[in-house]
Amino acid sequence: MSKSICIFTRMLKKIALVILFCMASHEGWSQFHYRLNTTGVRVFDGNFEIENPFWGGFNSPQFQPFDLNGDKSMDVIVFDRYDSKILPFVRLNKSDIFQYAPEYTARLPKGLYYFKTADLNADGEMDIFTLSESSNLLIYINRTTPGSSNLKFQDLGPWYYRNQYDSTQPIQYNPLSFSKFDMPEISDIDGDGDLDILSYDQGNYTYRLFKDVRIEKGWNRDTFEFQIMDICFGYFNEGFDNSIALGECPYKDKLKPRHTGGASCFMYDSDADGDKELVISNIGFPRFTYLENGKAQYKSYYDTMVGVDTIFPRNTVAANQMTFPAGYYLDISGDGVQDLVIAPNNFSDVKETQQIWYYKNKGQFNKPVFDLVKTNFLSEKTLDLGARSAPVFVDVDGDGDQDLLVASNGDYSVTTGLADPLYFFKNTGTKTSPKYELVDKDYLKFSQYKFRHAIPNVGDVDGDGDLDLLVGTLKGKVAYFSNTAGAGKPVAWSFVDSNYLGKNPNFDESNASPCLYDHNKDGKMDLLVGYYNGRVSLFECTSLNPLTYVEKTKNAWGARGNEWRSDVTPNEWKAFGYASPRIYDINGDGKMEMIVGTAYGYSRLYNIDGHPYSDSLFADTTWFYEKKFADSALPTMGSRIIPAFAELTGDTLMEAVFGLGRGGLQWASSLNAVKPVIGTRQFESLDLVLFPNPSKSMVTVQRAESTPGNLSLNIYNLQRDLVYKTHLQSNEKGVGIPIETWSSGVYWVKITNDEGKTANLKLVKLP
Repeated sequence: MSKSICIFTRMLKKIALVILFCMASHEGWSQFHYRLNTTGVRVFDGNFEIENPFWGGFNSPQFQPFDLNGDKSMDVIVFDRYDSKILPFVRLNKSDIFQYAPEYTARLPKGLYYFKTADLNADGEMDIFTLSESSNLLIYINRTTPGSSNLKFQDLGPWYYRNQYDSTQPIQYNPLSFSKFDMPEISDIDGDGDLDILSYDQGNYTYRLFKDVRIEKGWNRDTFEFQIMDICFGYFNEGFDNSIALGECPYKDKLKPRHTGGASCFMYDSDADGDKELVISNIGFPRFTYLENGKAQYKSYYDTMVGVDTIFPRNTVAANQMTFPAGYYLDISGDGVQDLVIAPNNFSDVKETQQIWYYKNKGQFNKPVFDLVKTNFLSEKTLDLGARSAPVFVDVDGDGDQDLLVASNGDYSVTTGLADPLYFFKNTGTKTSPKYELVDKDYLKFSQYKFRHAIPNVGDVDGDGDLDLLVGTLKGKVAYFSNTAGAGKPVAWSFVDSNYLGKNPNFDESNASPCLYDHNKDGKMDLLVGYYNGRVSLFECTSLNPLTYVEKTKNAWGARGNEWRSDVTPNEWKAFGYASPRIYDINGDGKMEMIVGTAYGYSRLYNIDGHPYSDSLFADTTWFYEKKFADSALPTMGSRIIPAFAELTGDTLMEAVFGLGRGGLQWASSLNAVKPVIGTRQFESLDLVLFPNPSKSMVTVQRAESTPGNLSLNIYNLQRDLVYKTHLQSNEKGVGIPIETWSSGVYWVKITNDEGKTANLKLVKLP
């Protein structure tokens, strides 16, 4: 083997080692130790104390039974279709009281569009059914040891069904896929002991039955095959106007398979005759349709619907006040009899408060009598402002503590998403023990400005020493409210301009999220704006009178709200990210951090202090934890994360609140008791890699675990001129450096640590 090949092989091994190290959650890199806290601080709405204010809210929740802790009592998994957030709730003492248990989230499989539980292999344990991004059915078999809370699943992957052609035709298997808007029924529909799947056929306005033939074939319980058995289940047809035509089917041969809006359905036996009635709803309509099954009554070979009722449920308050409802038949009360929960089924633009209706079943499992108990099941215990909550801390009343403002759409069924209100939570606690009271649900009469997707932030825009108000909007513009009160006084905001940047955003620069930060230390507040496209733009303030800004970059510090797609070739960022940047010194060490909220349920931390905005920084992925059985980094909170920080307890460490797309808030606090001691670890060696090298546009300097501490990086040309300067803080793994505008040739990267030890790397810039 040649010498050059040996060197190249060693380099590849070193790069692989560093990459593997960076993928691990290594606490030693991070100065920050934040964890989600479901209690946080006390929050009041009038005289009513909200029991668990920081669960995060609900939009289009789905409810499924599942034994989470192995006590043989069915708990509840809530899956919100809006953002695919899983919220596990453990039943306490076999009662109707549920406790949020986020530690189970990481042990449940991820899902999209819907999340259903049913016992596929008849082993007494609930399995999980959900969809892939391409809407193919995914099945996860529950392999948890009985009595254990250590949940384990076997991923069966995408599932296929068999077409029932006659013997002259070849057997064909098709993906078992469903519209992402639908809610299928997964249960033993025909009573033979195995599961069936009933789903809506959008092309023909009928329902299709996929039957597991395990029992008929005599297979063992872990062998199953879904076959399409009925393409016009119930022998009825739906009209465009949500009407029902009984005894009609668009197919000449009802049972002949056929390759071919949205609907939800669920089934139960309402009259104890052994067959199951069908309850359906359709997108765009605010009611259910109940269909009586006459199979047993008329001794029909097929399930045949013989009666229609558009008022459901009967003899109580009908569920007809939310568009596109879905129903869930499970035991809520803890008495062993299935109850009914109803909630919206759309992804967005739904009724977002008072939208979880709980009907107790005062009858039997197969002959229910429903009675409406409440319209805010679970949501009564938490803070839920509708959708797209966006918080900011500010001392509104000038009393020296931090109040909380939260923008939200309020509830789409009320505001239609056209006039976001601003909620004012006054801090009535002490300097070390904050307490928040909701005192105004439309502060500043904010809804009059008719902002959509409003994201507020504060800072001294005009240099007069007090805090002005900025509001990012759906159209990508930033509105400006000037504070005329003066420093330390109750704010007096007055509207100035709905587009004070004077910018006409590009098509992908919607959903502006502004943040003021003096990046060049010239005494004028510059402006960072995150956008739908996941990038963060930097606008430099060049004049206070008149206010003038110049856009310096659309990629400040390389920060991103997007996720990286490794499932496509070539790999690329997802098209959207909803970046929401905030600048704070969150741990009191005198250095500023940038925390960027994202579309994907987490926020990223970038150590921007001392870095030129042209640097492409690595995000710190170990700063933030969610309570799990084994702590892991970056909890997924849902979607559309808007961070806000403030020091509230007098310990110099900032608390955090995160606004969520589901309309609620989540709270986090630092696990550090005091300011962190930084840079005390002894250096062993300077082990770094530079890649790709040679390069035309961007290079990355990345260190190994054996090189801790602060590092300075100076890059020189062959004439020994300094052409670029940056650094790595003790908790930064690497940095990307743009070299596209440099002259081609050879450069030297000199790295120096706090002890004066140096390392030199050769960099080749290609033309």
